[in-house]
Amino acid sequence: MRMSVGRLTKLAGLGALFVIASASLLFAYSYPVAAAVVCPSCYGMERVHSHLIVDKGMPDAMRRQLQTDAEQAASVVSSYYGTFERQPILVGCSTEECDWNIGGRGAYAITISTPVATILRLSPRGLSPTILAHEFSHVELQRRIGTRAQLTGAFPTWFDEGIAVLVSDDDRYLKPGRTASERCIRNTEGPLPITPFEWSAIAGGDHMIYADTVCRVLHWMDGNGGRDGVLQAIAAVAEGAVFQP
Repeated sequence: MRMSVGRLTKLAGLGALFVIASASLLFAYSYPVAAAVVCPSCYGMERVHSHLIVDKGMPDAMRRQLQTDAEQAASVVSSYYGTFERQPILVGCSTEECDWNIGGRGAYAITISTPVATILRLSPRGLSPTILAHEFSHVELQRRIGTRAQLTGAFPTWFDEGIAVLVSDDDRYLKPGRTASERCIRNTEGPLPITPFEWSAIAGGDHMIYADTVCRVLHWMDGNGGRDGVLQAIAAVAEGAVFQP
């Protein structure tokens, strides 16, 4: 039986639509926070402005504070790196139920990069300038080195995480002081996760690994030019080098 060209074209079009629809459903299932950016109302959320989406029940005072905290965090990150050029879309929840609906499974915050936008999911426990500065540090560093260097470990994930702790000055993992020996809370021996995949498999079970990473970063900085050394290493990776601290 022969089919007309028109019927074949129609079937091909339907097949393409099916593939696109299936891929969209899979993406929404895997990354509901990204789907919430496309359709906030589908997840009980609403768009405050182009880069802020929150659950409908979030009080006005909390919304204003989140915006203030985001501005403060952006200023902190810009001061360290010299720029903060990629503004992520913040998707913030004031309740655990909201966080669960958009994919939260315990993390304070998580950053997702897509071809069209960078999305930052914030749980109720992640609505703070410290957590925002930590995630904004990831956004700026990864903007500079690119996705390939991030995923392959050309710039080690543990070093990225350590810088984020340092930039955000997170007192859960850092003590006051000026030198590495003064500031380190914990510095266990042994290798640290090189890629994001290795990191995700370990960090969820031991949050103090963040203290290990920032301590290693501080010791590296003491012998490699401090902040300038970090920025030079980032620039080298952006040019194709592999960073092995």
